[in-house]
Amino acid sequence: MRGLYVAAAVTMAGVSSVFALLAELQDRYGLSTTGLGWIAGSAFLASLVAQLWLARYADRGHAALLLHGGILISAAGLLWFGAATELWQFIAARALLGAGVGMLIPPARRAIVLTSTTNQGERLGTFYAAYLAGFVFGPPVAGVLNDVGDVRLPFVVLGAVVLLTSIPVARTPMPEVRHDRLRTRHSDRRVLRRLLADRRIVAALLVIVAFRYSIGVFEPLWATHLDDLGASTRAITLSLTAFALPMLVVARPAGRLTDRFGARYASLLPALATVPMMATYGYSPYLWLIFAVAVPHGLMEAVLSPASQAAIADASTDEDAAAAQGLGEGAGSAAAAIGAFTAPVAFDAMGPGAAWLIAAVAMGGLLALSWFLDAPQSTMRDPAPVIPSNV
Repeated sequence: MRGLYVAAAVTMAGVSSVFALLAELQDRYGLSTTGLGWIAGSAFLASLVAQLWLARYADRGHAALLLHGGILISAAGLLWFGAATELWQFIAARALLGAGVGMLIPPARRAIVLTSTTNQGERLGTFYAAYLAGFVFGPPVAGVLNDVGDVRLPFVVLGAVVLLTSIPVARTPMPEVRHDRLRTRHSDRRVLRRLLADRRIVAALLVIVAFRYSIGVFEPLWATHLDDLGASTRAITLSLTAFALPMLVVARPAGRLTDRFGARYASLLPALATVPMMATYGYSPYLWLIFAVAVPHGLMEAVLSPASQAAIADASTDEDAAAAQGLGEGAGSAAAAIGAFTAPVAFDAMGPGAAWLIAAVAMGGLLALSWFLDAPQSTMRDPAPVIPSNV
């Protein structure tokens, strides 16, 4: 699975660079805060379409094609971002990058789920750690490249590196289900309807929706909000590292917690803990306080993200593994798009306090509904034994 980890890390480095440099792009090209919301929202909408429309084909023998297509489209989006000068171009480039990520993630998670035994949560946590590694180190790398050249250089360099990850991905085996089952699923056009009829899947989806909605709010508001408080571009890029670095450190152990205590506990409870943290960002006039809240916020998200993916996997069958992961990502992308489109409007109309508070209230409502549909029950079990390396 190492090729998948590398591809996820480098692609997310490109995504987080866009995230970190939005304020710089806004100043250079005269983009409005609402325009930043359209840039962010286009990615989530494109990702939604890719995940709901294409993810199921990974279950039908096309996983490798989706992975390579996702890498190529992500690279194209980053390279176009480096060449863009107008709002519509940034929107289109960000949409390409979002579609690429939407094509890459479901088949990658499917491969992990179908090759895991008792360590599914740990391996999903490892994949998430790779994903986070890119998010952590992308902004400071982008900041250095921005200082060396200009705001276009980070996107050109990272786009080229994303393209190179197709080499290790080509050596990654894609597991398949038995051919007779595969043929049966070819004729099944109602996979999403079947998944959505399951109460457990809907409950797990709501956790993902709440989490990804908050990410949609973060992307257009974070850099702008910190810029308004006097933070430099370098400080903004490092703030994203400070947010995500703890997540990287604990992502794999968090996956083991999922294996031990159950996916519902490990996803829903940390998600609830992030709600009051979201509400504080808009009311703090101090950068140091915002950064201090961001660290435990990142830790909670490090636990809930692989757990929410495991909850979807637990509630679905192997034959629908990629479709279920695609549905989760698609629902999350739709929620993120809503957050990205609406948060800047609230920010401009009512100020940062109201914008962040509205996001927190929306998250709380979604998580309460998830609890009502499927209250978490501990499935605590002993951790899997560690096999010595010389055996």
